[in-house]
Amino acid sequence: MNDIVARGVELLSRVSGKKVLVVGDLMIDEYIWGAVERVSPEAPVPVVGVKGQTLRLGGAANVANNILSLGGKVELCGVVGDDQMGRWLVSDLEKKGIGVRGIVTVQGRPTTVKTRVMAHDQQVVRVDKEVTTHIEKSDERILLASAGSFLSECGCLVLSDYAKGVLTTTMIRDLIQQGRKGGLPVAVDPKVIHFPMYKNATVLTPNLLETAAASGVRVDGMENLLKAGRRIFEKLRCENLIITRAEQGMTVFEGVEKVTHLPADSRRVYDVTGAGDTVISAVALGMASGLSALESAYLANVAAGIVVGEVGTVAVSPEMIRNRLVFLAAGRL
Repeated sequence: MNDIVARGVELLSRVSGKKVLVVGDLMIDEYIWGAVERVSPEAPVPVVGVKGQTLRLGGAANVANNILSLGGKVELCGVVGDDQMGRWLVSDLEKKGIGVRGIVTVQGRPTTVKTRVMAHDQQVVRVDKEVTTHIEKSDERILLASAGSFLSECGCLVLSDYAKGVLTTTMIRDLIQQGRKGGLPVAVDPKVIHFPMYKNATVLTPNLLETAAASGVRVDGMENLLKAGRRIFEKLRCENLIITRAEQGMTVFEGVEKVTHLPADSRRVYDVTGAGDTVISAVALGMASGLSALESAYLANVAAGIVVGEVGTVAVSPEMIRNRLVFLAAGRL
């Protein structure tokens, strides 16, 4: 038991205080909490009696928040609208101590908000307010210049891609090129439609569906999983690949031939919201600290196991990871 805990604690100590640059799609996760007591007379749908509202950082903002919560420092680049939600997002980031110098306010483009109506801790419906067209070239140039100015301060660059229009072809290509030229690892939380753009990234963290779509291989067994991973390497020439496999854990490719499977945390899955953000946050912070892809994935696997056991987006702290490591180690006795 002591070996398991000691290893995790040692890795946590190495990531503390390291700085990461996050560029991507900023969002707000809004939760409307209530209870269902009847069915609407107007249509066969439940009527939710609202009891409260919660706003949480989402998308790239949640990635930044997770990095901060894990003990790191972060600069954030993205866009918000000139609206109440955009002002709340920037204000909340500032209060937490996240760098907001790279956030651009765009007129006529709403801040992306995902509103989830929750009843009895279950999601009834989700409503998205967003514009997903590419940002204007002028805003693209501002973001690229801002990101470039932060690179020398940071140990890793994260591209948090939700396909909401911030990470354009030009942005992705230039950021990966700038990061690698500056000697920084570039970690990408990918979207399928942009996969061809991620060439030469240091590490990608796709889930199984994204892996299958990107590789063209139906991932229905270990043999095909390995085939899919190798095909992604052939296409993108990335250095590492961390495939998240939900209840099956993670598969880490450190190159084409070195493959390691990490078993999942056995905790019951309540909500996968934000789990991908948690994974890329822990991986990026680990790589900013000089950890290997496998060591970074080890921390990410434990952190993700915590998140899926909660409802909604959750920022994981070192204390939560230490407690979880003790719990997991005790379970192996």
